[in-house]
Amino acid sequence: MGWILLTNALLAAGVSLGVAVLVWKAGVMDVPGNRSMHTDPTPRGGAVGLVAAAGAVFAVLALLPVPHGNAPGLLGLVALMGALGACDDVLGLSSRVKFAVMTVGALVFAGAIGVPGYLAFSGTIYLVLPPWIGLPGAALFLFVVINAVNFMDGSDGMLAAGIIPGALGLVMAGLSTGHLDAAFAGVALAGGLAGFLVLNRAPARVFAGDGGSLSAGALYAGGALALAGTGLSGTLWLAPLFVLPFLADVLLTMARRAAGGRLNLEAHREHLYQRLIAAGWSHSRVALGYAAASTVCVMAGLLALTGPEGSPALVFVGMAGIMTAVFFVVCGYAARRRNQ
Repeated sequence: MGWILLTNALLAAGVSLGVAVLVWKAGVMDVPGNRSMHTDPTPRGGAVGLVAAAGAVFAVLALLPVPHGNAPGLLGLVALMGALGACDDVLGLSSRVKFAVMTVGALVFAGAIGVPGYLAFSGTIYLVLPPWIGLPGAALFLFVVINAVNFMDGSDGMLAAGIIPGALGLVMAGLSTGHLDAAFAGVALAGGLAGFLVLNRAPARVFAGDGGSLSAGALYAGGALALAGTGLSGTLWLAPLFVLPFLADVLLTMARRAAGGRLNLEAHREHLYQRLIAAGWSHSRVALGYAAASTVCVMAGLLALTGPEGSPALVFVGMAGIMTAVFFVVCGYAARRRNQ
């Protein structure tokens, strides 16, 4: 299985890089705006090749004599979000239209991928999630993660840096729990983002665009939801843990904006990574910082999966507290650097 996964990672990287080159040559430009962290028009939509990469990888999975899990639903979610993002890149959809389509898509494909039936703290302490709670909860997870990845795709290399560790976490957790659809989703995502990174590393020659970032978010969120299964194995806690630095940045930034009466659908530059760049950090340094934080979360989650009962829940709570503290400490640091 190791050679199969490696071959598919290389396949995903090649497909994704090929599409990124085509988008780069086509030149659908991203013109700098209020939220932009760049100053020159740059081609966007380069990561939409993740849709093709996922299709290629799951085509290989379909040929293997193994259970395919909920791969069709996962691919449907990725295709929908990729198409929605591509339309936004080309036509400029309103935020309300995008969120409406995302909401409906999340509800439909949450049911197709699989709704966790339990919220487990250990093998003996858990809450049963009836469908009328489980389905909206699973859809909310898809919606939040997809949008968080989209919001965090605002600087060179950030998308790959923050998500590749989580994708590799999906591979390892999927293999250890027998969820091959989650493992193949992680392979497609890690390989596809690695191929895209060739042109997106600083200074970026092509941006992901909404087509790319929504595809990446959907591929991770769908794979993580497939991994969660019934929740009794503790994998439900790993789903948000593997991308916790992105989720913490987005949710805590929204909370600060809400407290200041600024919570709306307008673009802004208040995310932690944007504050660091404004304070003088390079795009590469910021991306490496998020990659390191994501790697720590993934390693902690994988260790918890092999630990005593209840470890995944405790690790998630602990890491959430650490990420919250880091957020506010680094925000203060960035503010002081800007005022010097």
